[in-house]
Amino acid sequence: MVRINFSRLSFEEFFNCPFNRLEEEISRYSIRIKLQGSLQTPEERESYHNETDRLTVLKYISQLRKGKITREDFNLKVSLT
Repeated sequence: MVRINFSRLSFEEFFNCPFNRLEEEISRYSIRIKLQGSLQTPEERESYHNETDRLTVLKYISQLRKGKITREDFNLKVSLT
């Protein structure tokens, strides 16, 4: 399994922010990903991949905050840089 690289500063921001802000960010990214059309260029595909990775990490942070996953499980999935 490949770990997703994620900024340590962004992690701290979302781990410590009000929970509704984190959920709003997850919702915003989910909608943006769903609205993307066909991905024709390498840049579009890379951007889509980066956004899905960010959404995935935000969901992991939410699960971590809710106690659904442990910090060890989080660290197996995400590499803070």
